[in-house]
Amino acid sequence: MFEFFRVWLLILSVAMALAGAVMVLIAGTPLFALVGGILDRPFWSATPDATVRRFQAWAYSVTFATMAGWGLMMAILVANGFASKQAWVWWSIAGSLALWFPLDTGRSLFHRAYVNALLNTALLVAFAIPLVGTFGEFH
Repeated sequence: MFEFFRVWLLILSVAMALAGAVMVLIAGTPLFALVGGILDRPFWSATPDATVRRFQAWAYSVTFATMAGWGLMMAILVANGFASKQAWVWWSIAGSLALWFPLDTGRSLFHRAYVNALLNTALLVAFAIPLVGTFGEFH
């Protein structure tokens, strides 16, 4: 079962890195319109002007670049230290989730960005299942 959960984490981490990278590349383009429209809804009641759109493209780009980097780092940890059952890797992944989730989700809820809070919750569950499933292998 350990190998199943390790592959699960690896696929999830790589998918997160790739999704972040793709979003950086399309932020501010017509391809981003659907995602951008969903993310914009809590903040703009009218269509933003060109200056706001430039700011949004930058803000989304740096946010998604961080997601890409975090996903890559997680994939490297899972492919190496996690695979060899080094406890510090399990705790590093769990710790990063424990820091990220309440900060990101709390602020998303505060700003009524419910779609982001929902996505965060789904990602937390997707990462938590294999972490819970492998806890005994590391402790």
